[in-house]
Amino acid sequence: MEQNTQLRVIELERLISELRHDLRGAISPAALIADRLERSDDPAIRRSGKTIGGVVERILAILDATSRTVPPNRGPEGERHS
Repeated sequence: MEQNTQLRVIELERLISELRHDLRGAISPAALIADRLERSDDPAIRRSGKTIGGVVERILAILDATSRTVPPNRGPEGERHS
């Protein structure tokens, strides 16, 4: 029973690690666009870029917090992978 529980925990850690990775990849384009908008000559567009950049930063902070709660996934022998 304990081994099944450990295997389940390892599998959940792997899934969460993959989800973190996928989310970071999905928001990368928004971060790039926000950077570009923040360099605009138009103040309204710069504000929009800053707003988008702030949202991206908050999402990244949440993802980083999950890394502290649920560490990077483990390989088959239980060693950690980043």
